[in-house]
Amino acid sequence: MRRHPRLALLAAAFVSGLVALGGCAAVPASSDLQVVRSMPVGSLIPPAGPEPGVDPFRLVREFIGATGSPANGHAVARAFLSRSAAANWDDRAGLTVIEDAPGAAPQAGSANGVRRIRVGGSRLGMLTADGSFMPAAGGFSVPLEVVREHGEWRITNPPPGVLVEATVLQRNYRQVRVCFVDPSRGTLVPDLRWVPAQPATMLPGRVLDMLLAGPSARLTGAVRSAIPEGTRPRSNVLVSRSGRTVINLSGLEALTEQQRQLVAAQIVGSLDGLVPAPLRLLADGEPLVPGQAEWRSADIASYAAPTGPRSDVAGQVVVGGRLRGLDGTPAPGPAGTGQLTVFSAARSNPGGELLAVVVAGPDGHPQLRVGPSEGDLAVVPLDAVTMTRPTWRPSGTEAWTVINGRTVVGVALSGAGPPLTYPVNATELTQWGPISQLRLSRDGVRVAAVIGGRLVVAAVVTESGAVSLRHPQILRDGNLPPTASVDWARPELLVVASAGPSPQVSSVSVDGLILRQLSSTNLTGPLTDIVAAPGREVLVADATGLWAYSDTQEVWEPLLGGIGPGSAPLYPG
Repeated sequence: MRRHPRLALLAAAFVSGLVALGGCAAVPASSDLQVVRSMPVGSLIPPAGPEPGVDPFRLVREFIGATGSPANGHAVARAFLSRSAAANWDDRAGLTVIEDAPGAAPQAGSANGVRRIRVGGSRLGMLTADGSFMPAAGGFSVPLEVVREHGEWRITNPPPGVLVEATVLQRNYRQVRVCFVDPSRGTLVPDLRWVPAQPATMLPGRVLDMLLAGPSARLTGAVRSAIPEGTRPRSNVLVSRSGRTVINLSGLEALTEQQRQLVAAQIVGSLDGLVPAPLRLLADGEPLVPGQAEWRSADIASYAAPTGPRSDVAGQVVVGGRLRGLDGTPAPGPAGTGQLTVFSAARSNPGGELLAVVVAGPDGHPQLRVGPSEGDLAVVPLDAVTMTRPTWRPSGTEAWTVINGRTVVGVALSGAGPPLTYPVNATELTQWGPISQLRLSRDGVRVAAVIGGRLVVAAVVTESGAVSLRHPQILRDGNLPPTASVDWARPELLVVASAGPSPQVSSVSVDGLILRQLSSTNLTGPLTDIVAAPGREVLVADATGLWAYSDTQEVWEPLLGGIGPGSAPLYPG
């Protein structure tokens, strides 16, 4: 056991973004304002064009690499094409993200100075017109013809659209968080988009355009925008000589002051880190919110969504049928004293005041109990053969579980009355099979699920009081080993533990584009459970015990060793 466990944040580097969007109105002729320059995003040097004497295979490989640079209509990539192909190539027909290092093979029929080469590999998904990455795993195969033009090999038939390797995309695009609103709590929710990193002067305007256009398809119904349809910028995003960023919008006349404050929160949250502070927010030349013209990120703190557990609330683990602290000490209450045989547990976020546990029922089937963490736990009458580890909604009074792999049930606690159950429509998820694990994000807007060993993310949509899990997406299908467990490190980042004898732990962005494999040093397969939270170490249960990940040493360090498989760690949430 470690005597002094360290808090360690899971490190994951997120970079850049998407297809060009329409610009804003021109800067007024007489003004002390200039088009804003964003905060530095690093030096991005586009690849050079083809070298003299390059052979056909190298030409094709370097062409694929060059398509990741969108500057000037993919000018660098066009240098690899014949003059006619360069003039007629439709690079706006779509952006397909592929695995790195696609293969290239010669094809039959090469003759009369024409070389035919087929490029193929694994497709990860598409970058849509609104900057969203949409997973769509599969294969791709593209036949290319290469001919000599003025003594140099050049491609004559590029397919419409562009093929971009995942790491090349991340070098040339910037990932941004466009902020929308949780309709039930009025807090901000990040919607991940990708924007070309260069020219940096255009980043703020592109993000503002995305914000005005509304949420992406994957969050439809789960979030809303306080910005009315038809709102438009009166000018570019500007910065004054005094260093104040200026945004001037029209179309907000009918909003109340409270609605205007929420609009301001969306704008400030979306542009945080992209423009100098403070932001001067105007509506038709007047302060957007009367009495407050200038805004900083601190001004929107009240709109932050629930994140991690309180710092004074420790993690716990279920081991040997009891709930314990991470040092092995039994937890207070019936779940820790041996009165119940506990299979799994979850505490409410952020303070852990309430507890939901899955225990052995009198008939041997799993039974759900909920109540105060250190008090009596009420039985929730559910007919279940299997039951997943519970997960809490941000209200702190509602927990979910999946019974028999197919039925998602919500349990609401209300004062001294008995727990009330309600159905959660999960038919869009269960079409792929039984759910073995379900985890609500701590902002309550998404769920992550393990379905047949695949990692799935869906949106939580509430309409007329009915709750549904909508718009599911399989992340990294075919690129991750079968999944045993998943949890939320942050609202936009997941951690995943593999099933099977070879242990693997990965972090995956919520859109599925960024995949990072963590060290597996000291872990012994199979892995059975994983938990994470902002500001906390990642905990994994393996065949020998419980382990914590330190990003400083990049190894797994023992918390509870020698306990064998079957421990189930938990943080509030």
